[in-house]
Amino acid sequence: MRRSLFAAAGVHHARPRGRDLRFRPVDGEAVIAYPKRSGTTAVVVVVNLGPHHTQEATVSLDMPQLGLDWRESVPVRHALTGETYHRGGSAPVRLRPGRTPAHVRTTQRPSTQQTGGSPTP
Repeated sequence: MRRSLFAAAGVHHARPRGRDLRFRPVDGEAVIAYPKRSGTTAVVVVVNLGPHHTQEATVSLDMPQLGLDWRESVPVRHALTGETYHRGGSAPVRLRPGRTPAHVRTTQRPSTQQTGGSPTP
C-alpha cells in the first residue's frame, strides 16, 4: 500500500527512508505523522493505524524543518483528494478507513501569509 499511496499522490520523495525519518507529536494513539522535505517541496504524511475505526488527532509540526516560519500559515494540498486548506504548526486530522485512511499534504508557498485553518475553494 505504501508505494501505491505515494504514487497516487505523486510524491515519491515522501516515502519513509532511513535516518532522516522524524515522527511528529500526535495526540491520537492510533495515528502517526512524519514530514519530508525535498528541495522547495514539503510533504506531511499522516496515517491511521487502526484499520476499522475513524481516528481524529492533532498533528504538531516543526515548521522550520519544513522550511517555514513558526507562525506561518500556508496553503497545503491534500494530494489524495485534491482539497486545499490553510494550515499552521498544529493541524487537525480525521482519518477514516475505506475513505481517507491517510493524509498526504504538500505545501504551496503563498504570496502573502495568512492565519487560520479553513478550507479554500
